[in-house]
Amino acid sequence: MIPPRGFLVAAPRSSGGKTTVTLGLQRALRRRGLAVRGVKNGPDYIDPAFHEAATGAPSVNLDTFAMSDATMTAIAARALAGAEIVVAEGSMGLFDGVRGE
Repeated sequence: MIPPRGFLVAAPRSSGGKTTVTLGLQRALRRRGLAVRGVKNGPDYIDPAFHEAATGAPSVNLDTFAMSDATMTAIAARALAGAEIVVAEGSMGLFDGVRGE
């Protein structure tokens, strides 16, 4: 089996539209007949429910801070099972927490 392809939706700051773009892409890909899976980076338990509504398949959280490598690997493997494409949503913004001058 060919591993699924995928990509990460990120933004430079929080409230940058990541969830909106992610959901739109997930739904559009599903409507094209692809088996789409959602993944949320970080500790967020609301967005995966939205991902599931858009894709028709369960979404998971992957949190490198709170999860061991073995746990991350197991969860990612389950998320990829049966997927043709994975649309992952980043957490917060790329520059959140960086002091501006």
